[in-house]
Amino acid sequence: MVTLSGAHTIGRSHCWAFSSRLYNFSSTSSQDPSLDPSYAALLKRQCPQGSTNPNLVIPMNPSSPGIADVAYYVDILANRGPFTSDQTLLTDAETASQVKQNARDPYLWASQFADAMIKMGQISVITGNAGEIRTNCRVVNGEGLEYLHQ
Repeated sequence: MVTLSGAHTIGRSHCWAFSSRLYNFSSTSSQDPSLDPSYAALLKRQCPQGSTNPNLVIPMNPSSPGIADVAYYVDILANRGPFTSDQTLLTDAETASQVKQNARDPYLWASQFADAMIKMGQISVITGNAGEIRTNCRVVNGEGLEYLHQ
């Protein structure tokens, strides 16, 4: 999973997908304390609190947003991942070790990522009632909708 998380090296995210880390994070902290403060300030400028613009987006990898590289992992190590799932990679010793290894060895990461994508591409398509196309990839359709409206 750490290897496939590297796909966040390219792409953009809507502000609503991570704004809870910037504003009203918890009862004791308005901002997620695991975020680099300067990165959080940048995100707040790009995604102002209370904005209703659904088109506001930021690069998921601020260091090199248009290049598939290990900068994503370097950013995670510097606490500059926009998603909770990115930062969570550092909370377990094994996954944190993999993040560090990927940050240090771009050739190893590229090889592992290619292998993982090939393996994932071999997963059979689920048809009929055996599966569903999710309207939001993070939740099963009809479940967890309260999260989407926070």
